[in-house]
Amino acid sequence: MRRMISLKNGVLLFLAALLLAACDEGKIYPEETPVDLGRTATVNVRFKGLGAWPKKNYLSLVALGDNSDTPTQNKRFSKPVNADKTISVTLNNLKDDTRKICIAVVSNGLDIVYTYYTYEVDKSGDNIVIDVDALELASYGRIQEQVFDANCIACHGGSTQVAGKLNLTRDKSYAALVDVEAPLSPDKKKYVDPGNPNNSYLPEILEDNDYHKDMFNSTGKQEVLALIKTWIQEDAPDN
Repeated sequence: MRRMISLKNGVLLFLAALLLAACDEGKIYPEETPVDLGRTATVNVRFKGLGAWPKKNYLSLVALGDNSDTPTQNKRFSKPVNADKTISVTLNNLKDDTRKICIAVVSNGLDIVYTYYTYEVDKSGDNIVIDVDALELASYGRIQEQVFDANCIACHGGSTQVAGKLNLTRDKSYAALVDVEAPLSPDKKKYVDPGNPNNSYLPEILEDNDYHKDMFNSTGKQEVLALIKTWIQEDAPDN
């Protein structure tokens, strides 16, 4: 009888040991406290024209306050492997004075070079989710603002003498370039031959011409040429 009781007690002790092991040796951990991320803004986006991805500057999700020139928050996008991939980026703890959420090309010094997309922020305090489908990076608007307005119109439209008779101001540049033969091209190339960047005179001017070859540093020139060539390759739309 004593042997049976002893055996029974041994079984009970063994089961108790198993239960203790299953409970991680009886240690009790406190519940994790959720991290307060404040008000958040998340953008889900696909990018087209990946050849125009910035090389000197950065493609970023930015928050803007009352000063629309300087981001109050900034988070860079990583370049996707292909145009079918959706990228998600989140800004946490949005400031109370946030007025806009933008997808923009931003310089290393946080100057906004070009804005692709703008979302007006309401005062509800709710978290923000923005879905942007197929944003085109190789846009003529970016070429106008980043290249012509910033570097060219002082000579090509900003004075009474228009260099090379080529006016690159905002309302005239597209008509002056696309399908227009360049008078200084020895090969009779068009400034922009849609779909044919290698047969277009505009990239050649910026890359090899003595008057323009030092206009950008090496990385800046790579970015500008990649932008223009990608845009021409995609049939040079007025976008």
